[in-house]
Amino acid sequence: MKNRALKYTIAFGVIGLIIAILIAYVERSTVATFQKNLPYISLGDNIKNRVTQAHLWFEELMAGDASLNFERDILTVFASSKEILQTAYDGKENELGKFGKSNDEETQVIIKESIISLDKLLATAKERWKFKQQHVTTATEPVLDSTGAVIVTATVSTGEEAGGELDQEFDANYQNFQKKMDELIVHINASVKSDVTYIDTLSWISIISLIVAFVFLCVLLYRLQSGSDKMVTENNARLEEQSKDVNALTGFVESISAGDYAVEIEKLADESLSNTLITMRNKLRNNAEDDRKRNWSTTGLAQIGEILRTSTTSTEELFDNIIKFVVKYTKSNQGGLFILNEDNGTENTLDLVACYAFERKKFLKKNVAIGEGLVGQCFMEGARIYLLEVPQEYISITSGLGSSNPNALLLVPLKVNERIYGVIELATFGQYQEYEIDLVEKLAESIASTISTVRANESTRILLERTQQQAEEMRAQEEEMRQNMEELEATQEEMRRKEKHIQSMLDDEKLRNEVSQKNRKVLMELTKNRDVQSGNWNAALEKITSTICNQLHVSRCSVWSLSDLKNRLKNEKLHILRDRTFESGNELLAKDYPGYFEALTREDVIVANDALTNPATREFADGYFNSLDINSLLDVPFFNDGRIAGVICCEQQHQQKQWTEEDIEFLKSCADLVTVAYNTMKINTMIDSLNGAQETLQTIIDNIPRAVFWKDKDLRFQGCNRIFASVAGVRSHKDLVGHTDFDMPWKDHAEAYRADDLTVMNSRKSRLDLEEKNVNSNGEISWVLTSKVPVMNQHGEVVAVLGMFEDITERKRKEADIESKLNELEQLKKMLESRTN
Repeated sequence: MKNRALKYTIAFGVIGLIIAILIAYVERSTVATFQKNLPYISLGDNIKNRVTQAHLWFEELMAGDASLNFERDILTVFASSKEILQTAYDGKENELGKFGKSNDEETQVIIKESIISLDKLLATAKERWKFKQQHVTTATEPVLDSTGAVIVTATVSTGEEAGGELDQEFDANYQNFQKKMDELIVHINASVKSDVTYIDTLSWISIISLIVAFVFLCVLLYRLQSGSDKMVTENNARLEEQSKDVNALTGFVESISAGDYAVEIEKLADESLSNTLITMRNKLRNNAEDDRKRNWSTTGLAQIGEILRTSTTSTEELFDNIIKFVVKYTKSNQGGLFILNEDNGTENTLDLVACYAFERKKFLKKNVAIGEGLVGQCFMEGARIYLLEVPQEYISITSGLGSSNPNALLLVPLKVNERIYGVIELATFGQYQEYEIDLVEKLAESIASTISTVRANESTRILLERTQQQAEEMRAQEEEMRQNMEELEATQEEMRRKEKHIQSMLDDEKLRNEVSQKNRKVLMELTKNRDVQSGNWNAALEKITSTICNQLHVSRCSVWSLSDLKNRLKNEKLHILRDRTFESGNELLAKDYPGYFEALTREDVIVANDALTNPATREFADGYFNSLDINSLLDVPFFNDGRIAGVICCEQQHQQKQWTEEDIEFLKSCADLVTVAYNTMKINTMIDSLNGAQETLQTIIDNIPRAVFWKDKDLRFQGCNRIFASVAGVRSHKDLVGHTDFDMPWKDHAEAYRADDLTVMNSRKSRLDLEEKNVNSNGEISWVLTSKVPVMNQHGEVVAVLGMFEDITERKRKEADIESKLNELEQLKKMLESRTN
């Protein structure tokens, strides 16, 4: 209801605003039209009166009125009239008012024509006045009678009189100007009438809009009142239906809250609400099912963790408890645990160390070779195997009453840190859900981790048992060897020290193995990097330096290239771990750091745990290390073509770092990747250069005015120019590559051409500018000028033949014609000589 009231209020406001805007627009349009047309209305009559007055004064001045002045009374009026017309044309303000720039092209044309007509009128007036000044004179001449006496004096006037050419031209220009003024007045009146009609139309629209709006408001108020009465009745009925829906909703929500997700809701008046509640119930049921699965997995992980922690009596007991728990918890019918046995020398096997079926152990002994059967295949691939169609003779689940094949078989490798210790196999009459398989994989990872720890503990236990056994033997001989007690005690102390040392070595070796595995994984990712493989130099260096910083936990890592003279190092890429930024372009000169460059030229790996005191790096202490607080440095060179090409530099700030063998080996591997990227970059550059050179060479060959081709040592075409491609009937030289003469239009002569090519290649001698005569199947004769050259490599071996030819048939015909004509001339000469004699 509130929304409807707001809508109606907004509608009323909008309608009122539109009507108010329309009325204001009509009022402002009326004022604007009046102000715009007022100067134009008075323009025509004002200019017409001014010019008419100036015309009358000019005629009186020409008639001899001495009270008038041409410059003051005539030209001033004409000039002011022209100025008024010009300002009206330009849309400026004058004494008649402010003229706006008119968009009416016809008005502008009439005013412009009026200005031109006024200029002509003014020019004609000036000519008449000038003529009058030059030719109108007053002279007194005597008139004599027959006796020669003066009788009277007469005034002789010369010049332009009324009805003369200048007077007629002046009157014609005046009439033309008056006509233009009348045309301007008529046009402006028509324009004003059009504007008045437009304003009148807008006024009627405003009036009609007010009437329509008033009628609309009355009808709307009536409908609102009737609708309000109807709404009250409908709301009462709806309220009763909603009370029923509320009761149904209350029961539905209470059932959901109690965990009854199978409850159904009665049909409500609002069907969308019913669908929404059903959707909510389904989502809650799915969430409860997901929680059950998640809790099931979490509980299983916790229980297997407890078993792995508490079963420490022996490995057999541990394996039995593991397989028993996994089979029961996953509700499987049978299970087996296969552990890798590495004590058989070179041939490792998977031994069945524990199995469980139908609540009773099955003491079996079974060995599986790596890659043999599903167990061996699962171990070798390192991935789970889940079968829903189990082979008939692979496995059977037995009981006291019989046996049957399972419906599902699941094999999961016991893998941790990319190392596999064995395989767990489960079989069931049902099927395993995806979340159950995920749990088994997580359990397998925990079991593998425990097996790794148990094996280490087992080795330690065996060592301890042997030590204890030796101690017992020594105590049995205590009486007999009392004199050697001190030596025995010393020996025992040494054994304990060695034991601790061995344990420390085992721990260190384990740590190094973990670091090495991580380094190998990172190196594998770098090796697969697209930028490193493709030789994208900058991107590859950014990837390598950032990876080294993250893997070795160093502050800065950079790659420097060494000049061919080994006197300058250039910073190709520097990665700063803290800012995650890259820099490049700095240079180091051998003359500034001779000790460091000497170590580089020896291709040494510079390991400076204390960079400030190391002989190879202490030259940087004052100017470089102290400013950046660098304490440790590790440099590993990378090579190209068997020579040092640069160095990878790792720098640790704010504290010293003890570089390990794993760090050095990792950096050496990264140096190999830098070499690969560097060589690939150079190869790409060479390929681009060769492609450019090949395109340039092809352009040059295409512009040779002869047909050019070349073949490899197997006489297959490897390229040609545009003329030869046209002769061969192909679109481009690329379409010719790999073909032979047998594929060409001249295949009938292919054997002869190939024999000629082989002769040139075998003799290693060029055949230049040989004229050859050809006769085609139609008996037509043609001549070609042919040249062939053997192409040899840097080892002096002939690897191709280059040929070119030019059709000289027309030239041969001309030479034959010239020779024939010379023979005729020679015969004529002989005939003339014989007649002379």
